Amino acid sequence: MNINNFLILNVGHAFHDSDWNFENINSPFTRIYYVTEGEGIVSIGGKDYRMSPGKMYMIPAFTEHSDFCDGVFNHFYIHIYEDATTGESIIESHEFPVETEGSDFEKEMFEMLCRQNSTLALKCPDPKTYDNDNSLIEQVRFNRSRPLHERMESMGAVMHFLSLFIKNATLKHMADDHRIKHALKYINNRMNHPLTVDETARVACMSTNHFIRLFKKEIGMTPAQFIIYKKMMRAKMALATESVPVSEIAYSLGYDDASYFTRLFKRHIGKSPQQFRQSFNDRQ
Repeated sequence: MNINNFLILNVGHAFHDSDWNFENINSPFTRIYYVTEGEGIVSIGGKDYRMSPGKMYMIPAFTEHSDFCDGVFNHFYIHIYEDATTGESIIESHEFPVETEGSDFEKEMFEMLCRQNSTLALKCPDPKTYDNDNSLIEQVRFNRSRPLHERMESMGAVMHFLSLFIKNATLKHMADDHRIKHALKYINNRMNHPLTVDETARVACMSTNHFIRLFKKEIGMTPAQFIIYKKMMRAKMALATESVPVSEIAYSLGYDDASYFTRLFKRHIGKSPQQFRQSFNDRQ
């Protein structure tokens, strides 16, 4: 787990009284909460999770959810951005539990983080004010420019929080066959290159047809489907957090034809790259 891949966008202690009510939130960063008082509800995929004191909650990047409270609800929060341009994304590759037990130790760590990063507290809790293209780009750039020692001071706490959830997480795409594991690593490390099934099969030292059959048996989708899935996830992250042209994002993912990339993105995500990026701008 490379600490340089993780950035703290926001951290603070929020105090609410029937005013933590936001619907259909979908962000390119991960949220972790530690509840200190009262009760709130986070709704994910039609299931409501009651958030109670002493417990911690995690909402991974690009997980659509809604928040509610009808009384006092106080909690620490941290927003974590994972910059996995190359290599495997820890957040993207795991299914995490929503809830885990916290302790006074985690509470003290949050208090320390708030002291060390007082400038990163949210000025307004409404996601529309910070969960948009311009705000995200500004925060990512600011955090990348911070001195390494400042980032390292806080990253130990971030790694600890993530470890509490990852110990009960499961890999989304787990393989038993060592050749498929090797192919998965190859794909993850070459997201910025054109990738073909024939090429990946050669890396796995298998015939293309046998590779396709075994890959689908192990992963649940064909190699071509998996490559597109991974590239579209990277594209979503780039569109939400970078201001570069769509053609440049397409090229960075190994697509020389920006029009083809646009059609592919719309087919798999349901929106064109421009529409997806605009959905973040519209939250301002």
